[in-house]
Amino acid sequence: MDDIFLLQSDQRAAAALMGALDPPHRVRSVGDFMELEGLLLRGKPQACVLDVFDSPPSIPLTSLRRLRRRHPTVALVVASDFGGREMDLYHLGRLSVDGVIRMEDGPSSRDILAVVDGAIAASLATMVVLGAARDLPPLAQEAIRWAIEHAETKPQVSGLAAALAMSPRALLREMKVLNLVPPRVLLLWGRLIRASHLLERSSETVESVAFHLGYATGGALGKALKRHVGCSPTHLLQRGGLAWTLDVFQRRGLREERKP
Repeated sequence: MDDIFLLQSDQRAAAALMGALDPPHRVRSVGDFMELEGLLLRGKPQACVLDVFDSPPSIPLTSLRRLRRRHPTVALVVASDFGGREMDLYHLGRLSVDGVIRMEDGPSSRDILAVVDGAIAASLATMVVLGAARDLPPLAQEAIRWAIEHAETKPQVSGLAAALAMSPRALLREMKVLNLVPPRVLLLWGRLIRASHLLERSSETVESVAFHLGYATGGALGKALKRHVGCSPTHLLQRGGLAWTLDVFQRRGLREERKP
């Protein structure tokens, strides 16, 4: 299955997006919105990048809302010319679109890739919350969501606490009450989940993923995976990659083991 479906009728914009995303992603061009919906019924890409204004015909927000509701774990990125239509950015925010690329700004390849990768991280976080983290308390669900989304920024406990409108001390205390691991361990799991996801890309190496997530070396990332997930990066991919990590996470990731 392709990593990204691209629906963009403007040839210049399509070339810019394709050039920025393929590689590291595999991108498949889609002819129209009906074809996109049909493809999504047969398999799930990591993201859909689409122009809602100039893909003939234009895509109504009601159709975008339906797409979001039916496929909550697929990242939706709108890449359009918003000149004179800035209010539509507000409506897209209400639809929980994962990312927006303003093509009129002439975004660089780095900018485009950053938006799409951020959107994929957000959709990954949603998948974890709906799946492996579904039985955790709401506080833990929001915390692991934030940790996954910010795994590439070397997140600190202070940042996590601020995002949850708490002080670091209050967050630590609340997680103890809920019999959960300390916040620093939760942040580590956010990086390990994101790392497992990135390692599944054929264009990535252990070293590139380690660098992406702020580890000093590929060996440091490997040690973290071995300690918490139970296998090296190579063996992780042989055992199922992200699926294996999420299984370990669900069984014992955030629950603090009680001492007898």
